[in-house]
Amino acid sequence: MALRKSGSLRKPGEPLSASRLRDVHAVISGALGLAARYGWIAYNPAALMKPPAPDSTKRPMPTKMQARQALQAAAAKDPELYLFLRLEATTGLRPGEVCALWWQDFDLDAGELLIGHNVVHAKGLPDGYVRKRTRSRHGDDRPIALGKATTALLREHRARCEAGAGEWDGELATDSYVFAADQAGRRPLRADTMTRRFGKLAKELGHGYRLYGFRHFVATQLGAVVTAATVRERMGHGSLQATSGYVHRVSEADRRAARHMDALPDGKPTKRATTSRRRSRRGEGQAGGGLRVGSVGL
Repeated sequence: MALRKSGSLRKPGEPLSASRLRDVHAVISGALGLAARYGWIAYNPAALMKPPAPDSTKRPMPTKMQARQALQAAAAKDPELYLFLRLEATTGLRPGEVCALWWQDFDLDAGELLIGHNVVHAKGLPDGYVRKRTRSRHGDDRPIALGKATTALLREHRARCEAGAGEWDGELATDSYVFAADQAGRRPLRADTMTRRFGKLAKELGHGYRLYGFRHFVATQLGAVVTAATVRERMGHGSLQATSGYVHRVSEADRRAARHMDALPDGKPTKRATTSRRRSRRGEGQAGGGLRVGSVGL
């Protein structure tokens, strides 16, 4: 009860969050359960306590119109934030994964990106942050495709970074961060910094979702055009299994996903969406009405 009411170490006197209480309960219950098993105590008293239930509320995410509005507003005010949001809204990467990107992770000629790291900032860490492997059952990098518009924006951003490094007669290293806190690209931007920058923009627009909402937006939109397996592959949900049946490093299904998400922020219909509309109109003309085929475009 004391932990529930005032157990926060970061903010002394304030209550712990429900998720942290569940973590604490799991640790204590596990230890006491082991003690009871070995006969050191009569029973596990933690088993009599019920931790807070998980919050089943769905995380707010933008609509297609809101996503476009946010990207357009960022493009007009903050080119760096615009590219960050563009990657979020077309790839579904976690904010920490975007902050961890090095230039060598991209193959801009092929329009591909290799994801395998996350950045964590915390006090006590060397330099205040660590670039670590993302959580994966096999620890594999996951390759995903990029759309042409996003690739072009990355080329423009790289040119700006190279120009910045050139001002002090330096060169942009391959292991430089794409979103860096310094011109040399040696220190990554903090994910919470980008969250605050976007939060300010969202507040100005009157949008009620956070930066992480773009990840849910991507997963939802992809469900209309690709299989669940491709969504898992692109989003990094669970483990990824390499298969010899893939001729290319990135599957064609993932390239379709990239084309769809790349066109979505700009309001451009994909080829599949256009085909769906034509079939829908033909069906209505022949039947004189009836059920309209859902369009995955805009």
